[in-house]
Amino acid sequence: MSSSGTRAFDTPSEDVTGKKRPALDSAELARCTGSWDSCQRAEAGPSGSGDAKDAHLVLHPQAELDALQRRLVTQFLRTVDPNESSIVITNPRAQGNPIVWVTRPWQDMCGFTYGEAVGRNPRLTQGERSDPAVVAAISGALQQERPCKAAMVNYRGGEGGPAFWNMLSISPLLHRGQLQLYIANLQDYSYHMGQMVSLTPSQFCRAALHYRRGRRLDAPLTSLSLAKPAIYEADGEHPLQPAPEPPPAQPMMRRLGWNKLVLEPEHLADRVGDALSRIDAQYELAERLASGESVVVSARSGDVVMRVLVSEEADGHYSISCARLSGDTFSYHAAFRQLKAALGEALTQHPLQSRGFVTPPTGAARGALPLARALPALTAP
Repeated sequence: MSSSGTRAFDTPSEDVTGKKRPALDSAELARCTGSWDSCQRAEAGPSGSGDAKDAHLVLHPQAELDALQRRLVTQFLRTVDPNESSIVITNPRAQGNPIVWVTRPWQDMCGFTYGEAVGRNPRLTQGERSDPAVVAAISGALQQERPCKAAMVNYRGGEGGPAFWNMLSISPLLHRGQLQLYIANLQDYSYHMGQMVSLTPSQFCRAALHYRRGRRLDAPLTSLSLAKPAIYEADGEHPLQPAPEPPPAQPMMRRLGWNKLVLEPEHLADRVGDALSRIDAQYELAERLASGESVVVSARSGDVVMRVLVSEEADGHYSISCARLSGDTFSYHAAFRQLKAALGEALTQHPLQSRGFVTPPTGAARGALPLARALPALTAP
């Protein structure tokens, strides 16, 4: 690594099978930096002409892809802003599921250039504190061609580099129902994990049923939608995966809360538990609705019993809503204000940024939120 902290473009000497790679000349290396802008310039030529939407994707010459897969990579990248989202694309049809494309934000987040990453398995960012159970769960989901979401510890530049919390969403990309590629969207959650005071964040992997929603590549994909695992179908005429059943309707009641939230629901549920613990409330994870991004937390603060719901809104954002089950209104509003103060920046569209790193518990697995205290019964008297 250079003294400036950036890596020089360097092609790995071996591919995923261990075979020696042929040397690349300087012209080839210059065309394969992984920058979308450079791809557009290569297509436009010296005159700078050419439509960005029709720019030919310049892939690394050692990206293991057939002609169809190359077309699909181009098709997918035209639906996203590769200079905004941290995305890695891999080829499950090649031995070792090698990396074939990464965006510039992925390179900045993970500490590898496109040339250093191509041909290698995405595990290159894992290290000592990456939970083996989570790694195995991700592998199991991919073997079954299922989308999944995971939170785990990764290392910038590989083991030995700075650790960071990675919120990872992995989606299969199909063509006429056949798996062709995996698309992974990464978010650096180090800052948000560092805001938890009473609870220690845990690593997890979920392959929930509602992640198997079918999507087409016929409209721009925002960072919010990329964070939601799905099954992408590249052929516009091929039937989509059947949509899962919608979550059951919640009983109507007056609620207080916050909407238009952008943090992942699993993290929001943890933040609710952490906040309740900080305000000296008893709580338990009452229910996780399997058919949607919804988590129900039951809580008691003094004489007030309330239900806190983390759920997905119609526009794809998330909300936290609170409903009083028992206790007087004045005490309930006081508890609500305490909860709001303890949740802090989780209630804003705070930009993701990397600050401190929170050490995960060794071998921690995702489960129910830990109880702040023993909780006998939370039903209203």
